[in-house]
Amino acid sequence: MITVFIKKQRIGWLTAAALTLSIATAQAGDWPKWRGPSADAYVAKGDSLPSSLGDTPDVVWKTKTGPGHSAVVIQGNLLAISEEQGDTEVLRMLDKRTGKELWKTAYGQTYPDDGFGAGPRCAPLFDDDLIYAQTCRGELSCLRVKDGSKVWGTDYQKNFKVKWIVNKAQNEGAASRRGYSGTPIVDGDQLICQVGSAFGAGVVCFEKRTGKVIWKSQNDLASYASPILTKLGGRKQFVTLATERLLGIDPTNGKLLWSESVPTRAFRNVVTPVAVGNSVVAASHSEGMIAMAGKGSAGNAVRKWKDAKLKINLATPVVVGGNLYGFAEKDRFISVNADTGKLNWEERGFGSFYASTLTDGKRLLVLGQLGELVLLNPNQDEYEELDRMQVCGKSWSFPAYSDGQLFVRDQKNLQCIRLVK
Repeated sequence: MITVFIKKQRIGWLTAAALTLSIATAQAGDWPKWRGPSADAYVAKGDSLPSSLGDTPDVVWKTKTGPGHSAVVIQGNLLAISEEQGDTEVLRMLDKRTGKELWKTAYGQTYPDDGFGAGPRCAPLFDDDLIYAQTCRGELSCLRVKDGSKVWGTDYQKNFKVKWIVNKAQNEGAASRRGYSGTPIVDGDQLICQVGSAFGAGVVCFEKRTGKVIWKSQNDLASYASPILTKLGGRKQFVTLATERLLGIDPTNGKLLWSESVPTRAFRNVVTPVAVGNSVVAASHSEGMIAMAGKGSAGNAVRKWKDAKLKINLATPVVVGGNLYGFAEKDRFISVNADTGKLNWEERGFGSFYASTLTDGKRLLVLGQLGELVLLNPNQDEYEELDRMQVCGKSWSFPAYSDGQLFVRDQKNLQCIRLVK
């Protein structure tokens, strides 16, 4: 058994004071969780994407990072990044303005993965004075933003009977085979997580400051997708794509409101569901796109449309003007009418595996897996490219955007790149 230790860098009085100020003044420009302030890949209110990119990136700062694919998150002047160091997963807190390290804390044991590379997959989650980190093996920690000290933690394997699958080729499980990737979500005083236990704890709701279990629900194994909170039929719901079905759950008590079968090969559901008005759209590499619409006032949802040809493997699309925009399989970037499922257009040449897409509602910013940044106009009638620029090496990490700056992680470095002068 590898011993997990906590290692913290000393923080001087001035640094601690700066941390406190950053926490207290978290505001516009924040990117505190997976896919941004509202978890829909929209930049913060008051931020905007550039009208052009230029020839070469304007690098404000650059720092080396350990292995990992998890996204960076931002709150105030603080930036958090998870990475592998030695045999542990480590959370580092940086000054967003300079890239200077403020503290670091090891929060769990890492694991080898020859297929997809080492290091954390799950993005950290800021929540005012707390930050949550989840390891590939399903160790969840609640830490203090000011110094990385531990408030509480839980182990999905030990406490919820989740089986860790050593044989990666085994067609069983998902997150418990290749590592947890889906970020938990905060709802008021609750932290809701896709734990993935087949013993009545597929989804677990914790009291966010103490770790006390409030409710447990379902037997679904954990996929690689992150959950969302949305309203369907006027009723607030926790919606998540598990390994074999899409679920709508009442966040107050864990009651299952509806479900839709979404089977895949090797239980590889990855794409985060997308909210579009009174509907949610999910996608997979084998089932294509599925839209579920809220029905009545009891929180039920029914299938609105499905297209098996609209396959998406890894990349979650964004919604602008009632249309979905994002990277699909076979190097295609696509636009789909969210109301009907009709394919508006497709453009090839975006790589073979992954691309991240974010928006301000006026333009789209797409980071391809080979580190090329592409600026697009969200035109439902045709593909309209505005500019492109090489910014980093190979990347499967969703970038963060704050105050006109893009924070991009590749396999060796994290960069702050100024896009809006």
